[in-house]
Amino acid sequence: MPKLSEEQLRNISTPLNLQRAENYVGKFIDCSVEGSLLKGTIKGNHGAYITTLQIDSDPIKFSCECSNSKEVFCKHAAALGLTYIYTPWVFASSRKLDRKSITTFDDIKFYIKTTTLKSLLDDVRGKNISSSQVAELAGVSIQQLSSIVKEDLNGKNHVLTDPLKIACLYLLCSQK
Repeated sequence: MPKLSEEQLRNISTPLNLQRAENYVGKFIDCSVEGSLLKGTIKGNHGAYITTLQIDSDPIKFSCECSNSKEVFCKHAAALGLTYIYTPWVFASSRKLDRKSITTFDDIKFYIKTTTLKSLLDDVRGKNISSSQVAELAGVSIQQLSSIVKEDLNGKNHVLTDPLKIACLYLLCSQK
């Protein structure tokens, strides 16, 4: 995925807009990335705004449907950039990370956020470890595990979803 830094955003935005943007980070819907074009829709004070950032240009090119974007790099554009920096997995992308390619902490975060708990549990079962054993290891009942898997498949994140995914990832990487 193309790189974007906070420094690039600071170079084009005012400190006040960056501060205001923090309230919108992670609240975009329909986020996508095509090449170096980021796109997302955010609900603002006066409706929903489609916002785009072209991050391979210097300075960054942007558009937003809000009235402020005609004059300055708006808080919505800054928030789209910050969302991409901090939660890149919310952007629909064809990028998939193979478990064997994980080398960094950011790779682990990306993998956990883009892989379903169900698929990890299926892989763990392929290593002759049952879902009941995973549930026991995590200190939850099999019914709770089943409910968390369903929530994950429906796009809802339970407080135990990511820890369960990490436990599965550990089991998969530690089993020879």
